[in-house]
Amino acid sequence: MVNWMKVTMLGTSGGILIPGRAQSGILIETSEEKILLDCGMGIPLRLSEAGVKAEEIDIICITHGHLDHIQDLPSLTKASWLSSRKAEYKIITPPNLKNKLVSFWKILDEYERTELKFEVLRSEESYKDEIEISAFKTEHTSISQGYEICKGKKKVVYTGDTAPCESVKENAEGADVLIHELSYIEKKTNHTNPEGLISKLNGADVNELVITHFYPSASESAKELASDIQRKTGIKTTAGEDFQSFTI
Repeated sequence: MVNWMKVTMLGTSGGILIPGRAQSGILIETSEEKILLDCGMGIPLRLSEAGVKAEEIDIICITHGHLDHIQDLPSLTKASWLSSRKAEYKIITPPNLKNKLVSFWKILDEYERTELKFEVLRSEESYKDEIEISAFKTEHTSISQGYEICKGKKKVVYTGDTAPCESVKENAEGADVLIHELSYIEKKTNHTNPEGLISKLNGADVNELVITHFYPSASESAKELASDIQRKTGIKTTAGEDFQSFTI
């Protein structure tokens, strides 16, 4: 079995629309599966532009229920159904989010998506198939969580939205890539700014850091912020851009 993962940043903005950036969405491809992490506004279009059909997605992992992370889920499933007459996704969610998502679909789309299969993961629980996906608690909403995705010895960690927290650092230990939100330059409750990220990641065993989920002020200086974080933490740091991809 070939153990590799290709990661493509599909959407790198937060809740305020920014030219050139779709909202939250990350594609992880292995030799067997395609996994989508969050599905904010613009992600089905980004998938199409990246050459991936809606019906080719196998697993969707949702970090929490805010619109900039779930808004285009109905659009994705509708596109899959129109193209292939099915929308066979396994959808991994935090506890207490499944019913909200199902209601969301029913309001926006007259068709019931009976092919959808939900897998509720609680903090520290894992889903194992050809790939292993583990959930960990984050500091954003009462149910928000990040995901650790492992393929053999390869490891990607995605935070979704969060304040800097110990659970992220613990789960990011040994990661090939940590994808961490950096919403604001100034300190904000339940989100991350450069100062908080630097203080939390100092000493962390992370091979590479990708910052994402930018609001306008952070987006305008994203490359400079990444350079400063790299200088102060010693971790190779990249400012996420839509369609940026890397293979580990």
